[in-house]
Amino acid sequence: MQLLVVRHGIAQERGTPGVRSDADRVLTDEGRRKTTLAAKGLRAVGCAPGIIGTSPYARAAETAEIIADVLASDRSVETCPFLEPGGDVDDLVDWLRDCDDESAMIVGHMPDLAEMTIVLLTNGGDFDMQFKKAAACCLEFDGPPALGMARLVWLMQPRQLRALADP
Repeated sequence: MQLLVVRHGIAQERGTPGVRSDADRVLTDEGRRKTTLAAKGLRAVGCAPGIIGTSPYARAAETAEIIADVLASDRSVETCPFLEPGGDVDDLVDWLRDCDDESAMIVGHMPDLAEMTIVLLTNGGDFDMQFKKAAACCLEFDGPPALGMARLVWLMQPRQLRALADP
C-alpha cells in the first residue's frame, strides 16, 4: 500500500478578523494558487490516490478538495477526525487497514503529520521531518500498514512540487 502525506496550504493568519477559531481558517488566494500547482506536481509524479482523508479543519479540507480536483476528480474526500491536531496514529493505521485501495492520501497539520510519519517509519525513532505548507511525502508498506513498517519513497517540499507542475 502507498500512503501520500500532505500538509495543508497557506492559510489565513491566526487572529484574522472574522475568523472565529483556528479550525475555521481557510486558504489564502496565494495558498489556493500554490496548492493547485503543488497538486499538479503530484499528478506529474503519478500520484493517484484511491481515497483521500482530511482533517476537518477548513484549511486542510480545502487543500484536500483542490488536490482531489487535480488528481482524481471522481474521488470523494473523507473527513477524518484523527487528522485534527492532536490526532492518534493508531486511528490512522486502522483507517489505512480498512481502505480497499492500494493508494491513500491524508491531508493534515504540522507537527502531527511529521510525528505520525516518523512513527509509521520508525515506530518512534529519533529523527526530524519537516513539511512546509503544501509539502508531500510518499510512504509504502510491503504488508498491512503498521507502526514502524513504512518505507519513505520520497519527500518533496512545495517548491519542488510546483517545479514539476505542467508549464
